[in-house]
Amino acid sequence: MDLSIVIVNFNVKEFLTQCLESIYRSQTNYQYEVVVVDNASVDSGQALIMKAFPAVRWIQNTENVGFGRANNQGFEAAKGEYTLILNPDTVVQEDTLEVCISYLKSHPEVGGLGVKGIDGAGQFLPESKRGLPTPLTALWKITGLSRMFPKSAFFARYHMGHLDPDANHKVDILVGCFMMVPTALLRKVGGFDPRYFMYGEDIDLSYELLKSGHENHYISDSQIIHYKGESTKRGSLNYVRMFYQAMVIFAKKQFSGSSALAYTLLIYLGIYLRAGLALLARLAKSAATPVIDAFLLALTLDQLKTYWEHNHRFINGGSYPDTYTYYIQGSYILFWLLALGLSGVYTKNARPAVIARTMAVATLVIGFCYGLLPEALRFSRALLILGGLSGITVLISWRSVIGFLTGKHLFTRPIQRPRMLYLGSDSGKQKLQKLLAENGIVPAFFLQDQVATNATVDLEEVAAKIRLYSINECIIESTAWPTSTLMKIMAELGTKTNIKSLITQGPYIVGSNSSLNQGEAYGLGRFNVANANYRRQKRLLDLVLTFLLFATLPITGALAVLFGRTKGVALWIAKSGKLLTGQATLIGYSTDAAERNQLPKLASPIFDIANGIPKVLNVSQSESALVTNYAKEAELKSDLHQLWQLSKF
Repeated sequence: MDLSIVIVNFNVKEFLTQCLESIYRSQTNYQYEVVVVDNASVDSGQALIMKAFPAVRWIQNTENVGFGRANNQGFEAAKGEYTLILNPDTVVQEDTLEVCISYLKSHPEVGGLGVKGIDGAGQFLPESKRGLPTPLTALWKITGLSRMFPKSAFFARYHMGHLDPDANHKVDILVGCFMMVPTALLRKVGGFDPRYFMYGEDIDLSYELLKSGHENHYISDSQIIHYKGESTKRGSLNYVRMFYQAMVIFAKKQFSGSSALAYTLLIYLGIYLRAGLALLARLAKSAATPVIDAFLLALTLDQLKTYWEHNHRFINGGSYPDTYTYYIQGSYILFWLLALGLSGVYTKNARPAVIARTMAVATLVIGFCYGLLPEALRFSRALLILGGLSGITVLISWRSVIGFLTGKHLFTRPIQRPRMLYLGSDSGKQKLQKLLAENGIVPAFFLQDQVATNATVDLEEVAAKIRLYSINECIIESTAWPTSTLMKIMAELGTKTNIKSLITQGPYIVGSNSSLNQGEAYGLGRFNVANANYRRQKRLLDLVLTFLLFATLPITGALAVLFGRTKGVALWIAKSGKLLTGQATLIGYSTDAAERNQLPKLASPIFDIANGIPKVLNVSQSESALVTNYAKEAELKSDLHQLWQLSKF
């Protein structure tokens, strides 16, 4: 046996399937085996994977023993002259195994071998070649100087930015997603140090190989795809803690004296800096967000008031009374926050345009109500307008700054229906369309490229179609073309659209930032009415509208008489107790309708949407279509429309 490929799997059966598919399509005369060690996955996919790839040797752990220990289990079982440490979220090119084994056979001085890695968008992964993380190298990385001077041999030593990624080089550290090592040498240095649970093992092993008198080489003669982060699902605070703890273990083990002390201090500095930024990012996307908004809006309004007092309103002395400072400005902030909450800014709709539009509309509504107040409470329209405009700037700015510092996306990207270009066979197309249909996904546009499978792909033609039809997802059948073709498409077009693979064995859709299977495609559920964000918004709408109803009862009573909604408002008031306690909701469908049509249950509605069915229609048939459609496409805008329609008896 020439090669043993060891893969540790943890809850990434979709990526593992594609990884194995790419391995068994390798064009090599060398003999190899594949050993999969599953670290107690919730759903390992073992049955389907073993059916598709019966030659795989499967080792099942009853607990998650960590990346290093699990790999060591595979090393012990390895029969090959060489061992390849491979992540499950990788794809190897057809020639990768042949190129790497041949290279090691002709370079006996090499202890560890790595190859060029690209991500799911076809971009080079700089961690494919790294320098030894000495205290000075760590300092440049922690302070950000390595990013400021990415090609510097001095500052960018961590990723060896001065070395051409398209050439072969002698390096210090290889990345653990792909590392080929002579098996005897791997066992001699003890494999992975079990003290590392996750992260840092590859750095430690690379250094141990150097200490054994061997060299580590990076080659660009072949390449792999690494869907970076998919096998570990890096979480902000947890990732920071685990990664830097691994670095502390490395420092204590490999350095001594002042070097170890300096390195440890730098690592802890990095921990606190990264943890602080990660905490900021988490706060910015948590329940604390409206509190931060309220604080900044209060501060902004207070500064505007001070400026206006000194430069316009009370030039010769004086100030606004406490009534304005605490009650009027407080009312502005409360109303703005309620409007932002109803528009979904604190759940799923935090986009700059939504923030700006919501603040603008809320300010106009406040301005209208302002004109109805007694003259003694009308202090300054100018401060209201300035407050609204400044509030928009502040709310968008602080999110932008935190996002820039932490690298997190704090603004929600608008949900787009996929516009798909499919490259593959007709049988693959049928599986793809079935997969989409089972998940309730209807592409806004679907086009199958007519290029014959296994033929050369005309990238210029594909790029032209992507531009012409505004394609945002290019789906490639994984077995229709060589893996090298997939990589070429990613490298050329990955920055223009999302490149994903259809794994027909699943079937699964695997992409650069997602793995989509039959139960979780695009992260969307079948019914929007079951979405936690929508339910929170719906509950908030019920409370706010009921509060406004009672707060403006004389006015709403008169409007109810004027617009013929007296009975509707009376019913609303009569059931307001149940509504406030969550036993009822303003708009929805009955529990009986939910059971008949197998829909998510809602609180009992005050205004049942089934009551809006015209009598000339078959009520039972119409109810089924009506409530099912409501469950799928529920949103606050349609709830408000339904409320207006159904409140008239």
